Amino acid sequence: MILIAVLPALLTLLGGMIAWRLSYRYQCASIADIFWPLHHIVSMTTMLFVLPKSINKPELITIILVLLWGFRLATHLSIRQAGAPEDARYRAIRSSIGADFGRKSLYLIFAPQALMAWFISLMLIPALTKAEWNAWAYSGLLLTGAGLIWEITADLQLSAFLKQRASPATTDFGVLDQGLWSFSRHPNYFGEWVFWLGHAITAIALDNHFLVVALLAMGLLTFLLLRFTGVSRSEPTIIANRPDYAAYQSKVPAFFPNPKKLWSALASNVLESRKAKYQIGWWLLPCTLPFTVLPDIANAQSTPVQNWFFDVRIDEKDVGYHDFRLRKDSNGYTMDARVEFRYKVLGVTVFYYEHAVTERYDNKLCLQNISSQTKTNGKLQSLSGSAGPNGFVLATQPTTTIMIDCILTFAYWTPKLLEQSQILNGQTGDIVDIDVAPMPSTKIDATQRYALKGDKIDMHLAYDESGNWLTLDSILENGRSLTYRLRD
Repeated sequence: MILIAVLPALLTLLGGMIAWRLSYRYQCASIADIFWPLHHIVSMTTMLFVLPKSINKPELITIILVLLWGFRLATHLSIRQAGAPEDARYRAIRSSIGADFGRKSLYLIFAPQALMAWFISLMLIPALTKAEWNAWAYSGLLLTGAGLIWEITADLQLSAFLKQRASPATTDFGVLDQGLWSFSRHPNYFGEWVFWLGHAITAIALDNHFLVVALLAMGLLTFLLLRFTGVSRSEPTIIANRPDYAAYQSKVPAFFPNPKKLWSALASNVLESRKAKYQIGWWLLPCTLPFTVLPDIANAQSTPVQNWFFDVRIDEKDVGYHDFRLRKDSNGYTMDARVEFRYKVLGVTVFYYEHAVTERYDNKLCLQNISSQTKTNGKLQSLSGSAGPNGFVLATQPTTTIMIDCILTFAYWTPKLLEQSQILNGQTGDIVDIDVAPMPSTKIDATQRYALKGDKIDMHLAYDESGNWLTLDSILENGRSLTYRLRD
């Protein structure tokens, strides 16, 4: 048992010296963060070589989880630090020590870090040595997996947010307060803490002699994440650069999520994810895929080029947009459109849909050509077709000819839609049967409202007195409301 503990300590310390030499050469102590998860992997791997027994299934899962956690985190940090300046935490330490920081950082940062990682890794010994596992041990393993998922999700949400901030089109950076970042200001740190808490529970459940080791290791990790290198050292820099961060601090806990808020969100989102899994394929597509629209022809005639941008919401929750451009010439109209929807649960995208289409209409609003490409959760679908002497021909396998004199897509912008009984779906090429009926008008305004119904379609359209399309509302089959609004 002594060899299992001592040899990993020596090799992990050697890894710390390698990290120090790289830091000294490149004058960047941030390298220490990359080596932090790698130290745990070195410790665990050394233990495996020293252990004289075979590996059973729960032990294999433990090894895989640690490897996945370590290499994922090291890769994530490497990508984030590539080309970036030294982390502000290390710059502050470098400034306080002065010119001798490079030498002193070996015993102030790198060697202690390696030994702390080794000590925390000691909690893995029972999982790697015990053949018989009990229910508590398995529950700890389950918690470890949950912590890993939480940490990865938090990092992915942060990366997406930083990418959005880096966009030249973004002017209001804001603060990331969505997804897991609405429960904790540092959910990635909290996920790591939960990851190792699971290992601590497993260690104690398998060998009660490791109670003290597990408690000390978790105490050390908690101190590191909250006080030493984590929350306390990172937040002052954030506040200095982001004045709006103070408001975020006042409403979101620094580390541990509010249990009541977390439980409520998890309960509602479990139900949400089930609905998304079984319903999103049919309740979203019939209402959003066909949104290939043209503006009122009377208004379009006076403007050669027009652009529209629509926000789409489900139960007041933003799910995406529809952006398109209409060009008029003497022969008719050309419309280029792009639709993108992302349905998220706890900030994680569970459904993704992207649709791009180009359509050509004559002056009578009869479709002459269509070319569309659709991607649904990574699955690609294409459609093309053109009008011919014998009907509208779709380039399917085999080709499909539609024997309709004048075809329209779901062109809500023109009141001509209200006269149709069949509409072309611009993604699938299917002909959709619809019924349109006027709705009772109100005394509040002169808006003309119509109900458009079809297979899994139940919409309400509103037009003004001039025939300009104003709104679209729909009650979906799962009871939710969809709204489609032009952005001011």
